[in-house]
Amino acid sequence: MFEQGEFKVKDFYASYFGYGDKVKGVSFSLQEGEVMCLLGEEGSGKTTLLRALAGLEDCRGEVTLGGRDWLKTPVKEREVCYTFGRDSLEGKLSVAENIVKPLILRKAGQEEIKAALKRAARLADAEDILTERVKGLPPYYIAKIILARAFVRKTNLLLLDEPLDQLSFTQRERVFNRMCRGVRELGGRVIYATERPYEAMCFPDKVGIMSEGALVQCASMSEIYKNPTHRAAVDAFARDITCLPATARFKGEWSAEICGKAAPCPPLINKIYDGKQVLAAIRREDVTLGGDIPAKVLNIIDDGKGRFLRLGVKDGVIYCGGIANVGDSVGITVKKVAFLFDSSSGYTIEKR
Repeated sequence: MFEQGEFKVKDFYASYFGYGDKVKGVSFSLQEGEVMCLLGEEGSGKTTLLRALAGLEDCRGEVTLGGRDWLKTPVKEREVCYTFGRDSLEGKLSVAENIVKPLILRKAGQEEIKAALKRAARLADAEDILTERVKGLPPYYIAKIILARAFVRKTNLLLLDEPLDQLSFTQRERVFNRMCRGVRELGGRVIYATERPYEAMCFPDKVGIMSEGALVQCASMSEIYKNPTHRAAVDAFARDITCLPATARFKGEWSAEICGKAAPCPPLINKIYDGKQVLAAIRREDVTLGGDIPAKVLNIIDDGKGRFLRLGVKDGVIYCGGIANVGDSVGITVKKVAFLFDSSSGYTIEKR
């Protein structure tokens, strides 16, 4: 049964095929019509979380939908759609047959199936390919079919596990826009899992950052950029913010020693970090050519907004504006450090 209201997850734990807790203490909420991108590296717990919410894995915690206990609701009555890409489709069937298969399995009537197919095809922009066989269709059309199949019935929760891995950025953006419009029209809630940070840029509502089974931050992309709470959040902006190992120093004021050179950093709440190893998050605009930190130009990158340099330094990679050639040895200056993270936990070290 389709339910209105807030979907709330609190202190949620889940195992993967019974092998211990792979998702630990996850908490978040989704309003009706909201779309959340679940972002994290392979093995961070994204798939386990989706499978557990779909009722496919053992789990525990508090999950409610409109105040109703979700975990005590039989799986068949939760109205969840879980899809994971091309492998969820049958190549020998037509596009239309693949789209309506969930309704056929539920023994829906012909009039209901006909109306649902028409609506789903319109929402996914798949009206012109309904008679085609799925086998052999290019990835962009496969994405439309997956989306149409997800929209063929109203669901409380739509779970998409990296279904668009072969699309270009422009094609993904088109599919995301279709998906968001469809969710606004039909209701329900969407969780879209990916390990590609640039996909998260397309999402208007919220992004959840997964790391080692924990949801370390859940906010809008702009809020995560301004105030990341974990180093995994910085990875979502790999070309705008990078992390390098550093040593925190307090000599009347705090600084971070990077590649042997001190740079101003936010004041820390506790002097126990004085002399300790930390991770320094450095924004690209805070790095300039010319300085005492030796670097080598590895690549010249054009992101459509401008050109910048990818530089190799002693302890990793950093990005910088300026003009140089690949292979050049240059000096750089880090004008300031944006954030400091604890080397062990990965979480932001609180400021004073």
